[in-house]
Amino acid sequence: MTISVDVLSERAGPRYKAIADVLAEDIASGALGPGARLPTHRDLAWQLGVTVGTVTRAYGELERRGLVSGEVGRGTYVQGPASEDLMLAAAEADDGVIDLMLNYPAPGAQRVDLPRSLRELADDPQTLRLLNYQDHGGQPEHRAAGAAWIARAGYTVSPDQVIVTAGAQHALVVALSSTTRPGDRIAGEELCFPGVKTAATMLGCRLEPLPIDRDGLVPEAVDRACANGIRVVCCVPSLQNPTNVVMSPARRQAIAEIIRRHEAYLIEDDLMGLMLREPRPPIAHWAPDNSVYLTSLSKTVGPGLRIGYIVPPSELVMRARNAVRATCWMAPPLLAEIAARWITDGTADRIVETHRRWAAERMAIAEEVLGEWGVKAAEGALHVWFELPTPWTTDAFSAAARERGVVLATEAPFTLPGAMPPRALRISLGQPPTVELLRTGLKRLADILRAGPDPGADLSIM
Repeated sequence: MTISVDVLSERAGPRYKAIADVLAEDIASGALGPGARLPTHRDLAWQLGVTVGTVTRAYGELERRGLVSGEVGRGTYVQGPASEDLMLAAAEADDGVIDLMLNYPAPGAQRVDLPRSLRELADDPQTLRLLNYQDHGGQPEHRAAGAAWIARAGYTVSPDQVIVTAGAQHALVVALSSTTRPGDRIAGEELCFPGVKTAATMLGCRLEPLPIDRDGLVPEAVDRACANGIRVVCCVPSLQNPTNVVMSPARRQAIAEIIRRHEAYLIEDDLMGLMLREPRPPIAHWAPDNSVYLTSLSKTVGPGLRIGYIVPPSELVMRARNAVRATCWMAPPLLAEIAARWITDGTADRIVETHRRWAAERMAIAEEVLGEWGVKAAEGALHVWFELPTPWTTDAFSAAARERGVVLATEAPFTLPGAMPPRALRISLGQPPTVELLRTGLKRLADILRAGPDPGADLSIM
């Protein structure tokens, strides 16, 4: 086991905490497994050029976190974090159902960082101020962190343009509240994230479907819709939910030109953009005055953090701030502080990279188990959009899967009224707490496909 002196030099704070954090990350990643023996205090001190007392404090910090245990005369050994995976797997095994319906990132990447951040907040005398009422748009440092996060996706904005929200769904409600009135017609992808439908219905808007192809929204359809009175278009250009389409730069520029020409607004959900190793600039990059850009940390860092960011054009800033005020008054400052610290100190980037690796591992398993039915890996995606072979219908296949203890999301929640529903399902890969459980669920689906429909089943109903 070695620790790079260069890595430590990049860490803020006392040396002993930096050493403890690096070792904790190695334990979380599996580089140091349970039972691994750490170097002696003297050996590690010599390796890093620090005092023995510094290493002793670092090991003590790890022991306080429950990650190692030391025995006089034997050394210090990795205990490993509390086994969240095993607890979740046991709970899953109790009811026998494997959930491939909910679209979560794989669990546990934050198990070291969250306790550390909570301890730091507890020790910081400035933390108490976060329990007071804050600016509706968020604290300046929280908006600055949001701007830095958005810049990673290829969109440069000023912190003054950023408004902090309570997650992406809240940002979507704020965006629609800022651009529409009850009774307005708006348009979205014919297959779309169900939260768009929920928000539009709540705000009294009529959501109309726009066709999509293998490159996302069809520009000619957007042009016709805007010419026919549509003033707000919603879309997800990167890893679109549910199809996993990643829109090309040329298509993004074409959509931007149409939106600008019609003086319409584009609500752009870039929730998944950073799951791509080389994120593509959002459509807002080419149409900043006509775009309401939103993102969050839900899929990339952690769903429970509930922090998102929205960038409206300048003419809509006050309406967006008022929408935040009306819906939650302010995003939770304590959570916004954690998000800002993680973005600033690189923790968020490390968690994103972990999620990318886990997504790739799980997608490779899906491709291996279901590849003979056309499943291909999609970089950064947390799910598979699976087109069923004939003669299966979605209802029949999902019922057969349920009988085998696997729950799936059918096409129904994603299909807008007026669109032709496809014979497809979303198979989510992140919810099973272990890859073994995921593989078991996928193999059950493969067994169903090989066996074919029950000859007595009614396949006439979608």
